[in-house]
Amino acid sequence: MRILLVAFLVCTVSAAAHTAMAQEPDVTDIVAANDAFTAQPDSNTRAALVSALNAYDDDPTVQSVNAYIGLMMHDGAGDSHEQTYASASAATAHFEPIADIIPKQYLEARFLAAVALFNDKQHRDAMLEMAHVLGATGSIENADEEQPEWATSLGWKANAWILAMEAYFESLREDYPTSEERQVIYAEYRDDEVPERTLHRSDSGLPYCSGKMIQRPAMRYPSGKARRGMFGAVILGLELDSSGQVINPK
Repeated sequence: MRILLVAFLVCTVSAAAHTAMAQEPDVTDIVAANDAFTAQPDSNTRAALVSALNAYDDDPTVQSVNAYIGLMMHDGAGDSHEQTYASASAATAHFEPIADIIPKQYLEARFLAAVALFNDKQHRDAMLEMAHVLGATGSIENADEEQPEWATSLGWKANAWILAMEAYFESLREDYPTSEERQVIYAEYRDDEVPERTLHRSDSGLPYCSGKMIQRPAMRYPSGKARRGMFGAVILGLELDSSGQVINPK
């Protein structure tokens, strides 16, 4: 599955309180590495940026947060789920102390990490992580006690991915987190039960085949249906004849 990252907004991060004698966090190496990576994003500048971020163990700053965001955007648009999982997981850990200040960036990083983990290893923990994203987005309100548009959109995506993961595990008849397990997670974020779409199960599973679907033309989901919360997941079974044409789709 290809992932389209929603645009990340540059955020202002409040630094933790310092004593009068404390020094500001030194992000010189991060700034230099991020500038080089932004100007020429390749394996060398990426490695230098990752090294600078890994060496930094102080409080999050505007510069460190923006460096992680740029790294995730780059990795998420690439083909390496392993790299994406590594950068998104590191960003999630870095953002966590200020998650109440930058909830959008924190939850988008956690969402991307869950997607990358599932795409890379098809691990059941990805489903649990996605449940945390769904639960957290449902608990976020703005000053008018309404859910922000970004939280609503990310919640729909998280729910759709939970369906996709469930459909995958069902197709292989593998164990996966139950609805009851997921409701325990949702209860960490809100008192009432989080509604989930249900999966229409088939009596017989379809074998799983890794690979990438080439869409010509690209499929577009109707935005009006998405705004009404209408989404789902599909497991598609295909056979190919000797000339490569699709036959007997299921």
